[in-house]
Amino acid sequence: MINFKNTGFAVIAILMTASFISCGDENQADEKTPAPLNRSMFYGKITYTSTTSSPDSVFLATMSTFSPHAVDIYFGKSAFRMVEHGGLSNGNILVLPESGEAWQLDSTKMIAYLGEYSDLGDPSDALKDLMPDHFAPTVKATGKTANILGIPCTEYYIVRSGIIPKEDSATIMVANTINFPSSRYDVQTEINHAAVPAPLFLGYEDGAIMQMTVVNKRYTRKFEITALQENYFPEGIFDIPANFQKK
Repeated sequence: MINFKNTGFAVIAILMTASFISCGDENQADEKTPAPLNRSMFYGKITYTSTTSSPDSVFLATMSTFSPHAVDIYFGKSAFRMVEHGGLSNGNILVLPESGEAWQLDSTKMIAYLGEYSDLGDPSDALKDLMPDHFAPTVKATGKTANILGIPCTEYYIVRSGIIPKEDSATIMVANTINFPSSRYDVQTEINHAAVPAPLFLGYEDGAIMQMTVVNKRYTRKFEITALQENYFPEGIFDIPANFQKK
């Protein structure tokens, strides 16, 4: 069972999960997951930025303190790296799915902490039966389109999801030409707890989510990819530095 704490993008996950309560049964015949297009898999670096607007200044201050304003993500064919900028979780994680390892890299103390990770992208059949909306959110096309970083996108309204509470309204802009590797990671080590940004955690995998907007009665939260570099991997990005102590 995933246990979120108020750190990094996990703050957003808390706000949107509402204890993982499903969003009702108001599914309509024309509300479904669209058939996948012929999208190419993207490997390289992306940057998600997040912004919040709210009339509640205390809430805004809290979000600014706890949640990072940007997250760099590197998608490799057999490795995943995430580096948060801002916030309190200092999420600097390396996930190696083939070996089942997850590491938190403390670049100040030069220590790599081995931890555990959950992956909602690779659930058991029992878990999928128990929480179906967490793995296949129901969406409905709004008819709107846009270009983000030169990539044509189609907008969808989230009808049902195990991540978005029923009282919230959410839309996603989905790339028509690329997709991201499944990476719904939640990492826990002895010093840190970090989850991937909400657009990745949502579980929509029929196209790369380039933008996601969540509207709550207290706030509007927007995630958007502001940089995308295909096949860009700085040297050592998927390695633990040789001068780091492993714990």
